[in-house]
Amino acid sequence: DLINNLTIKYLIHNFYKLQEKSLSNLVDKYPRVSDMVNVAKRRMPHFAAEYLFAGTGYDEALENNRKVFNQIFLVPQYLKGTVNPNLKTKLFDHEYDAPFGMAPVGMTSLMWPGAEIALSKMSVKNNIPYSLSTVACASVEDVGKHLNGMGWFQLYPPADKAIRNDLLKRAKNAGFKTLIVTADIPASSRRERLRMAGVSVPPKNNLRTFFQAAICPSWSIGTLINGIPAFGTMDQYSDGSWHGNAKSKAGFAGSQMQRYLDWDYLKEVRDLWSGPIILKGLMDINDAVQASKIIDAIYISNHGGRQIDIAPSPLQVLPEIRNKLGSKFPIIIDSGFYSGQDISKGLMLGADFIMTGRPFIIGLAALGDKGADHVHDILKDELSNVMEQICSKDIKELKSQKVVLGNDFYLRNPNQ
Repeated sequence: DLINNLTIKYLIHNFYKLQEKSLSNLVDKYPRVSDMVNVAKRRMPHFAAEYLFAGTGYDEALENNRKVFNQIFLVPQYLKGTVNPNLKTKLFDHEYDAPFGMAPVGMTSLMWPGAEIALSKMSVKNNIPYSLSTVACASVEDVGKHLNGMGWFQLYPPADKAIRNDLLKRAKNAGFKTLIVTADIPASSRRERLRMAGVSVPPKNNLRTFFQAAICPSWSIGTLINGIPAFGTMDQYSDGSWHGNAKSKAGFAGSQMQRYLDWDYLKEVRDLWSGPIILKGLMDINDAVQASKIIDAIYISNHGGRQIDIAPSPLQVLPEIRNKLGSKFPIIIDSGFYSGQDISKGLMLGADFIMTGRPFIIGLAALGDKGADHVHDILKDELSNVMEQICSKDIKELKSQKVVLGNDFYLRNPNQ
């Protein structure tokens, strides 16, 4: 028995040593999210990769979301000693371990099998929020089991209020406390690259799909284990009332829901939901002011460049909106954030919290479940390092740093 106990202890010790070595090797091999992009693309079928990386139109908004970061600069001040940064951030009476979280992403398990559950577990482990999309592949009930009451549910507002009310009830019963109402989808975008790639849920049953899946065995095996992607939350309403018609349900994105949102609808949601409500997709300052009178936070976003190709980056409207709403009202932002460096810029420009989606999916696709944790660790370490470099001891101090904006950052109204 003594020999057996010693053997077990030896094996456990070596297991953790190997695990630590593996994580250390990841940091050396993939120190940035961008270092995993090509690996992720090789392991994903083309139709899945296109859903992850494509925008809409000519991808101009998608590209501008990245370019605008090059117009934001920090002028560092020194001779302030050294600090051990504290990244903890309080939002809606919950203290998160970092000022960023997982943004809502539709069709997640199409991009990588089992993504919703893997990302939920990663978020709880690291005490950051996870947002579940209405059109995710896993249901609100299945995902809620893994979130310990920390989940945010993103509502695509159905025109059918009976479906809306049922969705809210199901989200509440599944343990979701925070609601994100998405405003920037009054109509489906064209998403031409997705049409050309033949994206659909479930994937189309043709030779092109089979070939693309066959050359990506990790994705294919994962799909066999986790099941063919479907709309886990919405498919129970598949009598046509949420999709509009059978043709749209089988369409390129599979999310052609009949939707509707105006200020009266938003007030009805406010009456129905007892927890915090975030309104996502705002870009206009007047919309932001009006929304601040109804809901608990605004979420500035251009839908990751996937809805309207002529929209600016949310960062370009953030300073004006922050100035108008004052310093206390919570502002969340996404679209184009790939690094802790990017996150620091969003915070310094006035955001309270950053959401990001594509990087976590990239990590999953490149490295499996451990890839999501690796992305979290990269973002947190990069942000922490920026704060160490400029001696900001906490997020509040980081937000007070001096920011300089390049000439190409500003939006100019030709009528003024």
